[in-house]
Amino acid sequence: MKHFLIALLLLVPLAAAQAQYEGPNLLGMFFSDTEFSEETANHAPAPELFDAYFVLLNPEVDSVYGYEVGISTTDPNCFFLYVTFPNNGDNFGNDMDHMVGYGTPVPVVDDVVILSTVTLLYVYSDYVEISFGVSSLNSIPGHDGPVIANGADPDDLIPCTIPSGEISGVVATLNGVVAVEHHSLTGVKALFQ
Repeated sequence: MKHFLIALLLLVPLAAAQAQYEGPNLLGMFFSDTEFSEETANHAPAPELFDAYFVLLNPEVDSVYGYEVGISTTDPNCFFLYVTFPNNGDNFGNDMDHMVGYGTPVPVVDDVVILSTVTLLYVYSDYVEISFGVSSLNSIPGHDGPVIANGADPDDLIPCTIPSGEISGVVATLNGVVAVEHHSLTGVKALFQ
């Protein structure tokens, strides 16, 4: 009985974490290109460039022809420097307002598709929230969140939500800069001896 209770207690948090990502067409931002969890939606960056990934989870389509999302941060010093897209994708918006179309649709693999890779820079120590909402194009009037276009039929626009299940809101956080140890010239030389 004791082992059963321990196993049950271990499964309850796991079920709660998985429930966050249940539902179709969830667009999130993660600091990993292989693990998409609450933990990888939070990052404590060093004062250097780092990547984030815009990821569509549980899509109702087999491929994605494009997407739209408006992006905001609680700190204007969090810089979205450049974005790369798979399959010859092109952004007709800007770094904070994505209106993206792909040369060929991006296939869904294991209920996941990485829509873009964003390179960011943040060198301050404040807590930062990154939110997704509606793009300035707003292809689905009345829907105030992200949108994807079906790869099989680009005219089939599908409203998305964020991983919390809300239409828009916080998708990722930065927990300030991680201090980097300064090295003396002698210490740096020792690395090469």
